[in-house]
Amino acid sequence: MARKNHDEWGECKDCKWFEVGTDASVGNTTLGRCIEEGLQRFALRVSGNSGCNCFVAGEVAHAQGSGSAPPAAKPTR
Repeated sequence: MARKNHDEWGECKDCKWFEVGTDASVGNTTLGRCIEEGLQRFALRVSGNSGCNCFVAGEVAHAQGSGSAPPAAKPTR
């Protein structure tokens, strides 16, 4: 996998790559899936206060099954 040069770090709860269940409210302990394109194959289940340098500020995505273990939803972006 070719790695992009990411300089910004942020928490999942504020990232467009964070996907939570359709009825989930977004908070520090909310569990969801990371849907960043380079990481989708790992089906990463993360919390709202997790974070990384693939952060892109934006609206959180919603899909049924994103917070289950393992995440059952397909990435919505």
